[in-house]
Amino acid sequence: MYTQQLATVPVVNMLLGSVVGIGAAKAVLGHFSVMVRDIAQLFVAGPPVVKHAMGYDITKEELGDWRVHCKNGSVDNLAESEADAAAMVRRFLSYLPSSVYEAPPVSSCSDPDDRREDELFSIIPRKRTTTFDIRHTIDLVVDKDSFFEIGGLWGTDQVTGFARFAGHPVGVIASDSQHVNGGALTADGCRKLTRHLDLCDLFHLPVLNLVDNPGFAVGLEHELAGTIRAGGEWMVAFSQVKIPIFTVVMRRSFGVAGNNYATPRSAPSMRVAWPAADTGGIPPEGGIEAAYRRQLAEAEDPEALRAELNARIESARGPLGPLSKFQIEEMIDPRDTRRYVCEWVRLAYRLVSLPDQLHSRELQFRP
Repeated sequence: MYTQQLATVPVVNMLLGSVVGIGAAKAVLGHFSVMVRDIAQLFVAGPPVVKHAMGYDITKEELGDWRVHCKNGSVDNLAESEADAAAMVRRFLSYLPSSVYEAPPVSSCSDPDDRREDELFSIIPRKRTTTFDIRHTIDLVVDKDSFFEIGGLWGTDQVTGFARFAGHPVGVIASDSQHVNGGALTADGCRKLTRHLDLCDLFHLPVLNLVDNPGFAVGLEHELAGTIRAGGEWMVAFSQVKIPIFTVVMRRSFGVAGNNYATPRSAPSMRVAWPAADTGGIPPEGGIEAAYRRQLAEAEDPEALRAELNARIESARGPLGPLSKFQIEEMIDPRDTRRYVCEWVRLAYRLVSLPDQLHSRELQFRP
């Protein structure tokens, strides 16, 4: 019965105290969960069982409060009080239909489609290694005060949530350049994106896809974490969703991960680029040494070859290459992003395909 509910109606969980055993299993299987700071905990078994089985003392807070489960992805959001938790649940549900057999609810909106924020024109720094605030950027383009972040304390290299354009609910995915790894995809970041794409696909929410991604995170810790396995699952999920996706290549799109981020395959999807778009198979910084190591070692003048390779890569960067190959529909003024998305989202909602109740068993959600 519970799995049938997960495939047909929104399921939310509020953790308002200690949640143990089968309650804990159900709490992490919903579409959204929230726990209250200082009063809620989650664990398979409590401290007495842990002491008997493992031989050490631990408090229930150390075992399973928000510092554990809001940071490992078991619970989506953290609330400051029970009232705050209830408000989060209401807001989450406000973006979703009552079942998968209905379209998401459209709200009235007084925010003009053609509102232009001049700040967007210069929000991407000229120096490509400098960061910017992706959450503030989202706030500038969506309906005023409509962005609701989900999972802000885990998989923090990626940002996911809901928002509205012209009153129409949409999912939002983006990378956070202010993260310690510059927004490169970690294993948790990939799992977070996969989960959110599945949620949006199940309830027919079109997705705004903001791309500023340098690729998969690299290094021993990310190999040990199985980043490429989680990344492969995310790539499959991205290719299988049926919802429309509006992609904005804001800045970086490098490597397998970055280019997959910028290449949704569902329809009617649209891709636009900002003038700061910076695309390619590899970034020159470090990429030349990795891809041309043998040639550099064998060259009579390694520095001259490195300069030649760098010039070749630099000449292919930017949005003009993908535009000329029809890989991106249009290059736009960042201040016009809201207008473009508002126009597109109305079309996307007209083309939303609702499932036949007779075939509801085909619906899936990966918690």
